[in-house]
Parts: sequence; structure tokens; C-alpha cells
Amino acid sequence: MGVFAIDKQENPKEYLVTHRIEFNRKGLCDNMTLSDLIVGYLEQFGVEYVFSVPGGPLGALYDALVRSQRRGGPRSILTRHENGSAFMADGYARETGKIGVCCSTTGPGATNLITGVAEAYADHIPLLVITTQTALPDFGRGCFQESSADVTDIMGMFDHCTCYNSLVSHPDQLENKLVAAFTAAFNPPKGPAHLSIPVDILRLASNKPVSFPNLHNLLAEPSATVDSLALDKLGQDLTDVLRQNRNVVILAGHGCGGAAQQLIEFAEHTGANIVSTQRGKSWVNPYHPQYLGVFGFSGHKTARQALADKSVDLILAIGTDLNEWATGGWDPVLMNHKLVHIHNFSSAFTRSPMARMHICGTIRTIFEGLVLRIKTAKQEGKLPASLSGSSQIYNKNISYPPPQIKIMATESCRKEKTDSLIKPQRVFREIIERFPHNTRFLIDNSNSVPWSIHYFFHPHPENYHLSIGFASMGWAIGASVGVALGAPDRPVVCFTGDGCFLMSGQEITVAVQEKLPVVFVVLNDKAYGMIKHGHRLSGSEAVDYSISAVDFCMMARAVGAQAYAIRKPEDFDKIDYKALCKQKGPTLLDIHIDPEEKPPLGMF
Repeated sequence: MGVFAIDKQENPKEYLVTHRIEFNRKGLCDNMTLSDLIVGYLEQFGVEYVFSVPGGPLGALYDALVRSQRRGGPRSILTRHENGSAFMADGYARETGKIGVCCSTTGPGATNLITGVAEAYADHIPLLVITTQTALPDFGRGCFQESSADVTDIMGMFDHCTCYNSLVSHPDQLENKLVAAFTAAFNPPKGPAHLSIPVDILRLASNKPVSFPNLHNLLAEPSATVDSLALDKLGQDLTDVLRQNRNVVILAGHGCGGAAQQLIEFAEHTGANIVSTQRGKSWVNPYHPQYLGVFGFSGHKTARQALADKSVDLILAIGTDLNEWATGGWDPVLMNHKLVHIHNFSSAFTRSPMARMHICGTIRTIFEGLVLRIKTAKQEGKLPASLSGSSQIYNKNISYPPPQIKIMATESCRKEKTDSLIKPQRVFREIIERFPHNTRFLIDNSNSVPWSIHYFFHPHPENYHLSIGFASMGWAIGASVGVALGAPDRPVVCFTGDGCFLMSGQEITVAVQEKLPVVFVVLNDKAYGMIKHGHRLSGSEAVDYSISAVDFCMMARAVGAQAYAIRKPEDFDKIDYKALCKQKGPTLLDIHIDPEEKPPLGMF
């Protein structure tokens, strides 16, 4: 087991180099349309799936997908709701590193996409979002499901949740705008790009030869950049702090993904303790002795203690946007003059005006440079050669929870505990320990979020997925299907709640249809639990948060999935988990948890 998380996503540029597709006019068909041009680009990028609910205006695009599928190109995945299309494209992009593609018909099909697109926008997930419009000459005439600016203005709706948003109003615009959309989706800070295409343009015949631009360069990562003067200044500050026997703390955000190894190496050369944001925990092995847990919402006291330690002179916040949850509600223990904010795009710095230094650049390059400077300082005698943290040989005989992280209600995690009611804390331990190490875990925006932030400890943290930038309920249900399609040889577990499942649970039928062995773990407390406990903690007036009893097992079986109810702790032992991972279809585990167990809501 590694001490850091490896970025498993395939570089799109490398894909194009190693999977070059020969694609020409003859290889398509004689009745090629502009829809074939769109699908041809998807082939070039190695995209395997397009997630959508069909509609009349999408007919030409679906025809092109059918022709593409015959030659081994992308195929359509029929979702049950357009929001599920966006969530699945999101999950596919997170797992593969390729662009996720979703599309919709006009009007309500397009509006149904918006929540999922906003989710991807908040989390910087590259998507290509295609919506259709009624024919251009009919704009403003009140066509069926018209979406032009004269009626519902779909373009205006997408404008604030996309990195690129454009209407194709002439066939000669299509290719240039398609290239612009791909480029915007993959350039930092990354995110969804939206093209709205009238149906008459999608159906238009194309007789000109198909020629693609230099796609190898189109998706190339920007050259590694760093402000060398700022890096020299930080290197000198670090040397001064360490020479005076003062300490450094790292706050690792989700943007550290490509630099996890370098971050750990830096910590081990300097003795710096590491804490993380809620999503940043995906990049640090929780069993590393210098990792002290999550800071902020649902976090650990040991993380806050590390930041508050009076011996700390520098706090390096890396790859984090410093939002409310990541900062513990903008806690001054973090947001102060000790802060050095490091990010790969400068817009994040608007949230840290109090920082002593801002460094914008490629995070991996920055930490390679810092490690080199620390090593040089040791060689020159400016720092003691003995200065170091823990070695990387520590991951044998690991136990739950990690001993260096202080958690709440430790006794509720114990497997030997014989309470009649199942504690949510125990659910996470049971599931983690019973599934293979390469399992992908997705956490839905329910009570699963605080429970997992506080109690999810896995030696392969890169397989832990949260989406809390926009925090859409039901996200993980669709996203887990996309992840499973992107990693067909890996188990996928979706932690969700009964409320979330009632919102988006219909997407389990896609997993049935595609024969995907996704395991849906429903934490059933017969309520919108996060709302219930949040209102109780704040002393607010009681609201209607109860959900009448639902037989989720019966629901799952009715659509062709297998299902098990877990009502008491010993029921965990009655399931063959290896068989679930090999099942040709999804499984639902309806776990009846103690509804009165308070989740770790709040800032820690």
C-alpha cells in the first residue's frame, strides 16, 4: 500500500498519442451530417459513452452515434432523467480523466441537465454538454419546447454554471466552437462547456472532407509554471522557520491530486504535519503518522490542534479554494498571517487576502522545487541533516481508526459492539473492510457526507469521491454508474440516504440494463436526516423531515436488482461481498441505522 494517492486518471493527451484513430470521410458514410463531425471529435478523444435521454431534436446526433458504434466509437447510455445524464458524465470524467459527455433535447430536457452541470462546474469536472434548439428560422415563433432567448433562454440559464457557453447559429461555426468547448473544459480551472445547437444544423449534410486540428496539442496540459522568485522567498522562509525549531503545517486540498507524492516527500523532509480539507483527504493515506485528519466541517480535533499549535509559524494551504467547509467557517486559526496560499489558478486567491504569500503555478513543480531547496539547505548546513518526519514504512498491521487521529464516539465503530441498532459509524467500517482495496467509494449528499468525512479511513484514499461544491442530493447514484462504466474491472460502492434514493434512485435501472455491479448502500433513517439533526442542533423550529417507511429492497428487486436488508449488526455477516463485486448487475443494501445517532455536524 502506498502512502500517497496516485492520480489514476489517464492524461487525454497521452490517450491521443497512444490511441490514434484513423478517421476519414470514407470511413464514415456517404450521408454524413454535422452530427457525425461532433461524434468524430469524441472518437478522437477516446470518449466511450454519451449520456442522454433521447428526444426528437436529438435524432441526427443519435443516428451519428449508431454509425459510430458500428466502427467501435462511442455509444449512447440511456439514462432515466437528464440530471442523471449529467451526474453519470461527471462520474465517468472523474474516473477516466477524459471528458464526460451528456446531451438533451430542447426545453425541459435542457433544464433538467442544469443541476448536474452546476455540480460539475463547482467541482471543476470537464464535461461537454450539448443541448438542442428548435430550427433557427423558427426562433421566437413559439415552437414546441422552444428554448431560444425569446422564450425560456436556455443559453442564459447555462451561462453561470459553465466555463464556455455558446449557441451555434451557423453551420460554419460548429467546428471552431466545438474546439473552443473542448479547450475550455480542459484548461484550468476546468469545468463543463455547453454548446446549444439548433436541430436544422445537426441534420445538415456535410460534404466537405473531415479534417481535425492537432488534437495532441489541443488538450495538452499547460507547461509547468511557477513564480521562481516567490518560490525562492518561500524556500528561505521555510529554512528560517525550521532553523528556529518552529513548525510548518500543510492543509491539503483536492487540487493536490497530481502532486500527492511530492507533498508527502516535502512533509517527510521537514517534519510538517498534514491536515486536509474534506475532498483533500482523497490524496493522503490516513495511516501516515503525520496526517492528523480533516479540518473544518465534520473534521477531527487533532487537525485543528495541529493548526492552533503555538509552535507553528507557517501554514501552507495547497490546492484549496478556502470555502466555508474547508476553513471551518473561515476560522482565524487558519485564516491569518501565517498562511501561504498555493494554487494553480490565481482566482482562488481572492479568498485569502490575509495570507503572507500567494504562489500561483503547477503544484507538483512547486513542491519539487521546495524539496530541492530543503535538501540543499541540509547539505549546506543551514538545516540539520537529521530534520525529518516519518518514513514511508508504516503501513503494515494497520488498524481502524488510525491511532494518530482523534475521532468522536470511538466505541460506535467497534465491530464487537452488540447494540440492537446499527450505528452509522460502524457501517463505514464494515463496508470498507469487506470490499477490495481497489473499490471506488462515492458519497452522496446526505448524512453519508459527515459520517464519511469523519469515519472513512482507507489505505487507498484516491478512491474516495465527494462532490460537495454544489452538494446535489442524488449525485452519487448517477455518478457511480459513470464510474462503473469508466472502470469496468473495479468494484463501485455508492453510499446514499433514503431521501437521496427517493430523488434519484431510478438510475439504478441503468446499472441493471448495463449489467454493472454497483453496490448501493442506503443509510435508512426514515428521514431527511441531515436536515433533522441540523435543525435540532441549531434549535430551529421543527420542520417536516420524516419519510414514511419504504421497502427499498422491494423497489430494487422490482427493477431487476438484487437487494438485502440489514437491520442488526450480525446481518453484515450474511452477505457474500465477493459475489456482489462479480454480480452482473447492481445490488442494494438497505441498512437500517439508528435514526437518533447524531452525525458530526459542525466545524472541528
